[in-house]
Amino acid sequence: MKKLIIYSFALAAIFACTCSNTKTSSTEAKPETPAAQTKTVGTAVGDLFTDFTILQDPDNPASVARLSDYAGQGKYLLVDFWASWCGPCRREIPNLKEVYKQFAGENFDILSVAVWDEPQDTARAAAEEGIQWQQIVNAQRIPTEIYGIDGIPHIMLIGPDGTILARGLRGEAIGQAVKTALGK
Repeated sequence: MKKLIIYSFALAAIFACTCSNTKTSSTEAKPETPAAQTKTVGTAVGDLFTDFTILQDPDNPASVARLSDYAGQGKYLLVDFWASWCGPCRREIPNLKEVYKQFAGENFDILSVAVWDEPQDTARAAAEEGIQWQQIVNAQRIPTEIYGIDGIPHIMLIGPDGTILARGLRGEAIGQAVKTALGK
């Protein structure tokens, strides 16, 4: 119990410290453009994404992952918020795999963010499904609270500059949004 309390405080401290700094750093890391100067950091389509920090392994303080490690890095990023136990999430994986197969490369990537799930269950499900793209595990409620997500899967597309281009993508709409964004 003592270890759980210490972990909770450590995670809260990391999250609080990162959130106050990451909004600034996610915009400062990008070159200034007229479009970037007028956008706000937030969670709506048209906003620059709001960053979050996850301690992926409570026993390893160096296992920190941030959305900004992937988003706003010069390529389109499809972010899939999911859980291993979620049937609809697992049913979207073939759609994601097809999009990944068609478009992954220099200008596009996928990131799965496991929410409301145990890390070992996430790892098992990712292996079972043959997921080849990057994962942030053990996110729990942090990103879903930030982005106001009350149901999963929740899939969003972020542009190369960190702008949220689409949210709530499902089925064929996933591939269509990526295809349109990439101009193909």
